[in-house]
Amino acid sequence: MSLKMSEFHGIDPKHVATLSGAGIENTDDLMKIWADKEKRAGLVASTGIPEAQFMKFAAMARLGRVKGMDLRHLDALVAAGIDGPKRLFRHTPETLAKHLGDLAAERKLGSPVPTLAEIRPWFVDQKPATNGTMESTSEPVVDPTPETIVAK
Repeated sequence: MSLKMSEFHGIDPKHVATLSGAGIENTDDLMKIWADKEKRAGLVASTGIPEAQFMKFAAMARLGRVKGMDLRHLDALVAAGIDGPKRLFRHTPETLAKHLGDLAAERKLGSPVPTLAEIRPWFVDQKPATNGTMESTSEPVVDPTPETIVAK
């Protein structure tokens, strides 16, 4: 599922225009370049957008593909150290809601924090596959041990 870069709430419109000028209109375009270290370095050099910012864009692109994900929540998830489905699914909906709530209380976030009711659908019939895509399953895949959750 490809998403337009302009759909992301946490990406500055100037960056969206710069990305467009570099031939990146959607998440598929971004991920193709991001996967190649040489192309990635060239993109950083040609656009003037720092690599750390591209890392955030790539994390948002990976998370944006999760079924039911509201793009308004991507900034909060990335701020919480969740950079893709694998890290997302280390949580249960309850531990993720708590982690995000704690983060929101600690820091002033620029995007809304999802509620437990908004988080639960992300975990239904989904699990991360070894290739970074989503596969369907009848049970949510979560790591039930709270010690795997690292607070920032």
